[in-house]
Amino acid sequence: MADQYDDWKNLRFGRVITEEELSKRTDPVWPYKYFDPGLPVEKEHVDALIEGGIDIHLHGAPSSGWLPGRPKLIDTAIKAGEMRMKALVFKDLNGKTNNAAIIIEDMIGMMAAGNSFGEDFRPAELYGGIVLNYPSGGINPAAVKSALEYGRCKMVWLPSSDAAHQYRLLGREGGIRVSDGRGTLTEEMTKVLDMMADFNANSRGDRTCLSCSHVSNAEKFDLLRYIKKRGMDIKVCIDHCTQELTMVTPDEAREMIELGAYLEFSSAAIVPWPGMKDWILAYGYSFGLMKELIKEKGPEHLVVTSDAGQPGNEHEGSIRNFIRELVSQGFSDEEIRVMFKETPARLLGIE
Repeated sequence: MADQYDDWKNLRFGRVITEEELSKRTDPVWPYKYFDPGLPVEKEHVDALIEGGIDIHLHGAPSSGWLPGRPKLIDTAIKAGEMRMKALVFKDLNGKTNNAAIIIEDMIGMMAAGNSFGEDFRPAELYGGIVLNYPSGGINPAAVKSALEYGRCKMVWLPSSDAAHQYRLLGREGGIRVSDGRGTLTEEMTKVLDMMADFNANSRGDRTCLSCSHVSNAEKFDLLRYIKKRGMDIKVCIDHCTQELTMVTPDEAREMIELGAYLEFSSAAIVPWPGMKDWILAYGYSFGLMKELIKEKGPEHLVVTSDAGQPGNEHEGSIRNFIRELVSQGFSDEEIRVMFKETPARLLGIE
């Protein structure tokens, strides 16, 4: 399996952008040669697919406050209720969010009981988790224990902005590793996995899921093989697997699924939005990979998320645009239902 860094060093345009695709994108008459609007999609069709949906990865204020202008978590939660979504899982790069999710859900529930939003309003279930960046102490079993004890901790996210993988790509020293990339996990990582497996063995049906964030693909494979070899009851998500930082190749995607992973395809990494107007998105690659994996392995190990909540990228627009694009690109209602409702419910233990 090719190392990510070798690929980026030797391939001119990243892991999946080819010379042919770049030539197509820079053609002087591109709109007239390649414009493809996809299938027409009715708003009512999108509304129906969003109802009951579960988004396991999104952000918002006041969390991750280093990005001013984020939409507020409470506004996002109210909009999700108006869209009749089933559940959201909030992520904060600086710590845990399940405590905030509990408070916001309680408050919205009281307001809904007082008919503040109208008789048809149905509050979404709100959950959170913890991100193991430096503000949480890195791979910190004590911090994970605390998050699990709060309740509604559905995700333990590995390092994102403090991952050694991201540091290396930024030309920085240090960062947090979860393994040596050759099969050996750190002692702290094995303690966290043991804690998560013990938690998932509870009799109440509560579950927590491991999400890989921005660690390298080599580290992800180390985790997946360790968990599978020991038969541990831990589901593993591969975050925004077609964002260049965390890009998987088709072969890597297949192997990750064979090892039990769930591949997360995120709107923020695929569908253009205002804050990323200059970002070269792997739009065609993402939808092509999803179709390829569904054809070969079914949709059960793919998850649709927004990863929204950045300035200019509010959750409602992000998830609506992504669902619309999926329909336009020919994905069936049943495939979308599995990726956006059934599989996320299984991961979170809220079936």
